[in-house]
Amino acid sequence: MPFVVNHVIPYAGDYFMEKKDVKVNENSKPPEAKTAENQEETVEEAHFFHPLQFSESEEVLNVEEIEKHKVELEQKLQELLKSISEETLQLSEFLMEEDRLVKELCTAMKHILKKLNVSFNIPPREIPLKAKVKKVILNEECHLILVYEKGEVHSAFLAEYPPEIVMATLLVIMPELAEVIMLYRKKISTRVSFFAKIRKELKNVVKAILGSKEPEAAEKESMDAVKDLLQNENNEG
Repeated sequence: MPFVVNHVIPYAGDYFMEKKDVKVNENSKPPEAKTAENQEETVEEAHFFHPLQFSESEEVLNVEEIEKHKVELEQKLQELLKSISEETLQLSEFLMEEDRLVKELCTAMKHILKKLNVSFNIPPREIPLKAKVKKVILNEECHLILVYEKGEVHSAFLAEYPPEIVMATLLVIMPELAEVIMLYRKKISTRVSFFAKIRKELKNVVKAILGSKEPEAAEKESMDAVKDLLQNENNEG
C-alpha cells in the first residue's frame, strides 16, 4: 500500500479578513479627513504644475517698458554688429597687406641669398611645425626645406609657408645674415681698395708716357687718328 502524504492547506480566512478589515478601516475614515487629504493633494498638484507664482507685490511690465527694453536691445545689437563689421574690414585689409609684404620680403631675400650664395641651417625647435622634423634648411633660392624623421622631404618657397613659419625663420636667420653681409662688405671693401691703388699707379704711368696730357685728351686724339686713317683708306679705294 503506497504511502500518501496529505497536505494540510492552512485556513486563509484570517488573511482575507485582515485585508477586508484594512479596507474597511480605510473606507471608515470620516468625511473631514478625506476632504483634508484631497485638498492637500490638490495643493501639491497645483504647486507641481505651476512652479512660477507671482506675488501680488510684484509689478508686471507694461507695454511701454517692453518696447523700451526692445529698443535698447536692438541698439546694443546694432552697435555690436557695427563693431564686428569694422573689425572684419580691418582684418581683411591687414591680411592682404601681410600677404603682399611676405611675398615682397621673400623675393628680396631670394636675390640676397643667391647673390651671396649662402644658405642657413635652422634648429627645428625654432620653427612652429606640427610634425616632427629633424632638419630645416633655407637654401640660396629662399626655399625652406623640411626633412622629417621618417625620411620625407618637403621643399617650397618661403612665402608659401604660413606667416608664423616665415616670421620664425626670419628671426633665426637675420642675425646670421647680418654677419654674412658684413663679411661680404669687407670683401668688397678690400677689392675696392685694391682697384683704387692700381688705378692710381696706372694714371701715373699714363702721365709718364703721354706727358702732361690728361688720359681723356690722349684717348680723344687717338680716336681722331683712327678716324682719319679710315677716311684716307676709303678715299684711296
